[in-house]
Amino acid sequence: MNDDREPRVRLPQRPSPRGLCPECAHVRRIESAKGSVFWLCELAESEPRLPRYPAQPRMECFGFRR
Repeated sequence: MNDDREPRVRLPQRPSPRGLCPECAHVRRIESAKGSVFWLCELAESEPRLPRYPAQPRMECFGFRR
């Protein structure tokens, strides 16, 4: 087991189907010209372990902040 892992924030017992990203302080909502919505994780610029555009819904993330 890897002891270097950081604690992850999990959703409450009844997770929203939207996941964590729409509620995160580090996210920016990007909408394409065709109307598709993407969540850009701005924390990924300084934290290489995080994806810039996380797969959705993301149900746990050590960088999550409200």
